[in-house]
Formats: sequence, C-alpha cells, structure tokens
Amino acid sequence: MTTLMLILVLNLGIVQAVEVAPEQVLTVISAGTGDPVVLLPGLSGCAYGYRNIVSPLQDSGFQTVIIEPLAIGSSSRPEDADYTMTAQADRVAAVMDALGIDDAIIVGHGVSASVALRLAYRRPDLVGGVVSVEGGPNENTATPTMERSLKFASVVAKLGGGRLLRGRFKSNLEEASGDRSWIDRRTVGRYLKNIDGDLNAFITSMRAMARSTEPESLRENLVNISCPVLLLAGQAPHSGSVTNDEIDILREGLARFSVQPVPDAGHFIFEEQPDVVITAIKSLQVEERRLTCAQ
Repeated sequence: MTTLMLILVLNLGIVQAVEVAPEQVLTVISAGTGDPVVLLPGLSGCAYGYRNIVSPLQDSGFQTVIIEPLAIGSSSRPEDADYTMTAQADRVAAVMDALGIDDAIIVGHGVSASVALRLAYRRPDLVGGVVSVEGGPNENTATPTMERSLKFASVVAKLGGGRLLRGRFKSNLEEASGDRSWIDRRTVGRYLKNIDGDLNAFITSMRAMARSTEPESLRENLVNISCPVLLLAGQAPHSGSVTNDEIDILREGLARFSVQPVPDAGHFIFEEQPDVVITAIKSLQVEERRLTCAQ
C-alpha cells in the first residue's frame, strides 16, 4: 500500500516521502496550485536541478510536483528492487494516484523521458502531454555514459577518493553541456550530495538498472500514446544527445510528436536555458486544452 509522510518544507515546495512498496520510498516535492506538471530528474540529476523552473511555473498558475524515481536523488536505493523503466513508470503512477494527480504534463530528463513515455501508454489518464528533455526511446538504462560512470565510481569507491568523484562528475556535466556557466561548486555539490552519502548503494542500484530487462518494448507501444510529445534537443556539441535514429523512431511511432531544437544548449536544457522548458510546458498546456475543446 502506498503511504505518504510529510517531512519538511524547502524552497522547492513541500517535501514528502512516499512509500510505494516495502523499502521503496520516493522523494516528492510539490508546490503551487493549478494544472499539474510532474518533473522527473534523470540518472545524474535530482530535484535541485529543476530549481530555476518551478517558481516561474507556479507564478504562471501550475502546480509543480517533482518525483525522484527510485535510486535517483534522495529516493531510496534498495538492492533487490525492479529497476526497469516500466517499474519506475508504475511507481510514478502510484505516487500520482496517492496525491490525486491526473492529466498532468510530464517532464522527463534523459532516460526518465522513457519512463514518462511508458507512463503515457500504461496510464493515459494520468498524462496530458510529455516534454522530453534530451530523452530518446530507450529500451534499456545501460547507456555508454552510464557504463563509463559506473566503472569510474567503482574505482573511486575502492580508493575512497571523494575528490576524484567530484572532479569526474564535474567533467561529465561539462561534456554534456553547451553553456557551462551553470556548473559551479555549489551546484556540483548539490547534484552529488546523495551519491556522496552512500557511494556503494549508488553503485549497487546503478548496476541493478544496467542489468534490468524491460518486460515490454517501448518502441512497439509508442502507437498507443495519444497525448502530445515534445522533444527538446540541444544543438551544441555534447555527450548524451538524442540521435537522429531515435528521433525517427519517435516520429514514426507517435501520433502527435514534435521536435524543438535548442541552439547553444546541451543535455541539461533546464539548467542552461530554463525559459525554453517553461515555454514548452505552456505550449503543451495550450495544445491539450485545444484538443479537449475540439472533442
């Protein structure tokens, strides 16, 4: 049974610990009133990454709900959990059901965009639209970037070198960004905070993700997604970008799909150009309302 526990209030909103299964506790931060926007951080992210868009969205009449998927950010990292993206989508659905949220715009970064797409066809009642921030139709979590990071983190854990981890993590953020001005000591520290707290648990959960096998194909189910999907694609040279082949798969499979190139941005568009993400969310809200009125 899903249980909720209010734990504190931060600048991002009210923070809750939502237990969706034994030892599976997701961190949820919500604020504002109005049409809901659910924000899912990617593998290297956390709720803090969305700090530049939540207040403007709330000022524009949205309710913002950041859900950190299992093993991401400050959510729990149980060793034996199902870490498929399908299971992650079902956990997000459980949180939304517990909070009474439906017909939301879902924003997913990187691999979490595939979680959002799986949620869209498994629970269409919960999803009014999807904004993918640099996320393709991933069929597994084991990306080359993730595998390289895991190898390095394993070495760091053996050596006990937190400074080595911080340096490599900062370099990875820089390689993934077009505009690197957002990458400062404080931000790197906040992104790494929960990883530093228990590096071994982080490595174990990431390995479990890498080994996981999805129970069903996302590509085959794209046709079952009826809501609008907007992909934001950074145009600056960077690691982790969505490939043309991945865009073609989305275009062929989705009934309502569009791509917005973002000049001078890389993988972390919400950090580099937050206004672009805010505008994308508003545009999907308008499209959703237009479709509802036409029915």
